Amino acid sequence: MKTSQKRAGEPAETFSPHAQPFAVMTNSGERSRKSRRSRLALQAALARAGGFVVRFHRVISAFAASLIAFAPVHALAQTPDDSVSVRDRARPEYDPLGARVGAFNLNARLDLSAASTDNLYADVSSNEADDLIYTASPWARLSSGWSRHYLSIEGGASFDRHADYPSEDADTHFFRGVGRLDIGRSTSITGVAGVAHEVERRTDPDAVTTPGPIEYDRNEASVTVTHRLNRFRLVGEALRAEHDFDLQNFRDNEERVLRGRVEAEVTPRIGAVFQASFDERDYDNSPALSSEGQTYLAGVSINFTDLMEGEFTVGQFERDYEGVASSEGLAVAAELEWYVTRLTTLTFNARRNAEDVVGATLEPYVETEVGARVDHELRRNLILSGGFQTGRREFEGSAIDREDEFFSAQLGADYLMNRRVALRARYQHDEVDSSGANAYRDFEVNTVSVGLSLRL
Repeated sequence: MKTSQKRAGEPAETFSPHAQPFAVMTNSGERSRKSRRSRLALQAALARAGGFVVRFHRVISAFAASLIAFAPVHALAQTPDDSVSVRDRARPEYDPLGARVGAFNLNARLDLSAASTDNLYADVSSNEADDLIYTASPWARLSSGWSRHYLSIEGGASFDRHADYPSEDADTHFFRGVGRLDIGRSTSITGVAGVAHEVERRTDPDAVTTPGPIEYDRNEASVTVTHRLNRFRLVGEALRAEHDFDLQNFRDNEERVLRGRVEAEVTPRIGAVFQASFDERDYDNSPALSSEGQTYLAGVSINFTDLMEGEFTVGQFERDYEGVASSEGLAVAAELEWYVTRLTTLTFNARRNAEDVVGATLEPYVETEVGARVDHELRRNLILSGGFQTGRREFEGSAIDREDEFFSAQLGADYLMNRRVALRARYQHDEVDSSGANAYRDFEVNTVSVGLSLRL
């Protein structure tokens, strides 16, 4: 779906866990199978100035090797958990404590950042414009500390101000609630609901060129049921999402998803995975792109303690459209974390599926992407990271001749001064090469940002 965007008010966590959109599967294995709508919403939220989606560029591949070379440094002096990634590892001496409010925990943060970009509008080279962007992002979450069940309320906002192009200024916000009901020891029901006001990223290769930022409202809700039966884990999810665009109602859409998943433990270290997804996408004002889709995946999950964990699945996708060519083909979803040492984590991902666009064009396409990331704990309070994401969009419609190749990369460093203060720095590179008779635009964008996080 066409949804590369800034996540409204989403906090730019200095050490972010695997963040989630409003409503996605709650099992850990679902990270590599989010729809493009959810994945790009997440990426846009974290990749904004001061955010954190770690990516990597070809010309700086030596940096990854240098991080690994540093791996033995202080290894004997530290005792982090063996089977936890560098990003997810607890750091009791630096993690913020928050505040206790009755039976709930209150966590809050104020992120301040400044970014410099050499191509604000992600336009062709002859029309590049540079600018400075200042961002303030408050965020707070109130979550239960119960031994059973769970409840959390979370909200945040982001205020962007531009030094030279104030027409790009934007204010976004979001509010989300999550509740989990534990039934016995084997069953749980999780509900998620959220609303947000967001802004589409200029670096989305399908973004429509407009004088000002494209704003829209997003509402999502989901219910997920999980049940464990001996060596099996069964998961079912129902999701509904709406997107309402300001001044561009031809892009308004609604999506409904049903998803089922079975995980079977073959051995304590290897499991079998089966998943089926069914969805409907309705564009009331662009009915030609309304569609129904199915994706079937099967594969294996691995959990080799002290070495690696992840999942690899392959299968088939089908998507039938109302007014344009339908598509089907090979579906892939994979993600692997390799704990090279206790201080270095490598993450790999791959995905292939059918998507569609209401933006620069009104055509479906097949998207294939792969990526990798390295996180290295140089010091207990200093994390270095680098990563990349690359792929191709092959437009399937008979009325359009277009193929896009995209590449994103990032280098980053996070320095924890203490529990209350953290510093971060990022270099971000995005590029798109569009070819064919109906090619849209080629661009390259380089952004450097520094940020300060004040944490409760």
